[in-house]
Amino acid sequence: MSKYLEFKQIPYEGKTKRFEVISKNHGYSLGRISWYGAWRQYVFSPAFETIWNKDCLKDIEDFLNNLMIERKLNNRSKPDYITTDDLSVLANNYPYTGA
Repeated sequence: MSKYLEFKQIPYEGKTKRFEVISKNHGYSLGRISWYGAWRQYVFSPAFETIWNKDCLKDIEDFLNNLMIERKLNNRSKPDYITTDDLSVLANNYPYTGA
């Protein structure tokens, strides 16, 4: 769980998920997490003129990793696709608030 960030799922009718990254202290939107098809992964797009420290960036990284692990777990055509490193990252369990 992030001390400073909230990950709120945005309603979206596509195949992938989208999230707003919100400051817990101020309620401001700090950026968005969405699927980037060209790279085949979730990415973070920070809001203009936001400043990030290493702890908040680590929270973003952990959340992105968990999204990718969730995606791998849901990919039933490749059951061996998940690694033990993935499982250890998943143990951090960064919950998000649903839409």
